[in-house]
Amino acid sequence: MNTGNREPKCVIISAGSFVPVDIPLYEGDYCIACDAGFRYAQELGILPDLIVGDFDSASEQDPYLVHSIEEIELHDPDRIVRLNVVKDDTDTMKAVKIGLSKGYRKFYLYGATGGKRIDHTLANIQTLLFIKHNGGKGYIMDSDKMLMIAENEQLIFNVGNSGYISVFSLSEVSKGVTLKGLMYTLDNGELRNDFPLGVSNEFIIDEEASISVEQGTLLIVLQFK
Repeated sequence: MNTGNREPKCVIISAGSFVPVDIPLYEGDYCIACDAGFRYAQELGILPDLIVGDFDSASEQDPYLVHSIEEIELHDPDRIVRLNVVKDDTDTMKAVKIGLSKGYRKFYLYGATGGKRIDHTLANIQTLLFIKHNGGKGYIMDSDKMLMIAENEQLIFNVGNSGYISVFSLSEVSKGVTLKGLMYTLDNGELRNDFPLGVSNEFIIDEEASISVEQGTLLIVLQFK
């Protein structure tokens, strides 16, 4: 398959809340399922290149799995990376590190929000920042939302987007913040991590929107209509 100039991506399917969505995979892409994210992958008919986890949230004998972890490990052991339950890395962070070690710099994380534990959602937001600080671009994807990081840079959103967009400072202070093409604009302003000034902005469907920050780190949350 000819990928043209498309940059190969690492797709990570984690064990948070998951609404089945189309996950396009092309030649050169790499897919990692984290723990119970393997069940989500199977729902989509995807056999991941790698399955990573301590498998505390995915039973190896899960009756809903077409192929069990145990079965795959028996016949294709290189596809399984078992982690100790006592570890510093979350399953998703370990998957990101593996993707980075393989040369990937664009990451799409599915099943990375919601679930039973908000701490994993927060951990995955920090993981986006880890990707950024290691020379990559990361996106948390959902059926109706997307999260991303902007750090000392400008992001441009094409005409035609609709829905809400919220901007939060992860830095104590983010300086030189400019919002254009949105319902509420800001010119060379400041956002702080103790006041949610940037929540619930909106796209203007027939305008190109942009967000820039001269000094600091922003979390951007898109909620599509």
